[in-house]
Amino acid sequence: AVPASEWQSKKARDLLKLLVARRGRPAPREFLMEVLWPEEDPDKVANRLSVALTTVRTVLDPERGRPQDHFVDADREAVALEIDRLDVDVERFLADGTAALELVQGGSTEEALPLLREAEAAYAGDFLEENLYDDWAVALREEARATYLSVCRELARLAVAENDHDAAIRYLLRIIERDPFEERAHLGLVTVLTSAGRHGEARRAYRIYRSRMEELAVEPAPFPSA
Repeated sequence: AVPASEWQSKKARDLLKLLVARRGRPAPREFLMEVLWPEEDPDKVANRLSVALTTVRTVLDPERGRPQDHFVDADREAVALEIDRLDVDVERFLADGTAALELVQGGSTEEALPLLREAEAAYAGDFLEENLYDDWAVALREEARATYLSVCRELARLAVAENDHDAAIRYLLRIIERDPFEERAHLGLVTVLTSAGRHGEARRAYRIYRSRMEELAVEPAPFPSA
């Protein structure tokens, strides 16, 4: 983790965000300059990009004990983050979550369960929530969120199979928190609450489900039986 106080400029921090979102793919310098300094003359901001790049390299390697291009590779055309040489939390989450889901698909449920739990706990929130309206962050944000939802679905399913109502409710609520319109999660929550004898909560959950479906102009399903 790099504290915000270590950054000399917001532009350098934004540059690192952009490079992380590219997932190791080279980012054209023109693209970086357009995003960081929109509508400014590229000839005038090229030096600013170089300064921001130097700042990123210094933050990642403050002792300067590695070659200049060890963490960030750059030439005249493009800049790329060497993500295999860095511990990037979103990449680690995706790798762990995907590995756990593949174990489930292969039938290795017992082996997958602790990995699923670790992946769920590691998800601290959507990728770059502070850059919610920046198009360049959308693809990685959506992929990480989709992986998280899949992890929660599997954890909820396994909890239901073990009659662990509290765990199933917890994971279903986390799905709904991230995707308020996921019908299966809403109905699953109602079913689990009913099975647990929490009928008042089940009715409230069902009313919330109906209101969400009405927002989408979708006909709600009947109240599910336990």
